[in-house]
Amino acid sequence: MRKKLGIVALSAALLLFAALAMTANVRKAHWQTIAWVTPSPDGQTLTATFIVYKSENDDGRFCWEVTDTEVRESPSQVTIGVRMSNPCAPLLSWGTIQLPDNGRRFDVRLHLRAPLNGRTVIERESGQKIEVAQQ
Repeated sequence: MRKKLGIVALSAALLLFAALAMTANVRKAHWQTIAWVTPSPDGQTLTATFIVYKSENDDGRFCWEVTDTEVRESPSQVTIGVRMSNPCAPLLSWGTIQLPDNGRRFDVRLHLRAPLNGRTVIERESGQKIEVAQQ
């Protein structure tokens, strides 16, 4: 009987741990939603623009950093992505992180192998078309 109670208690503890782990927010890099891109005059560089928010418990430092970029080119389109991380955020937090309404504009330059020349620009994560700003 004690063995069965021990197994039940262990099973309950594992279920509780799994439930808590599913609600935890682990600090990791995320692919950003890009608002628009601006090509350079020669079309060889795209400046990807998006908004980054500081977390509510931030101490005033702006800690976001680019951890990865991706550029895939085809004759008809360019797919881009920018992954960022906030090393100032807690390594592990519980519940939902509340972000303020005020964000900071962030620009990242991405280099192309060939000029843009009217190709469609697609966001890596969503697969959606990104607006190309006029120069």
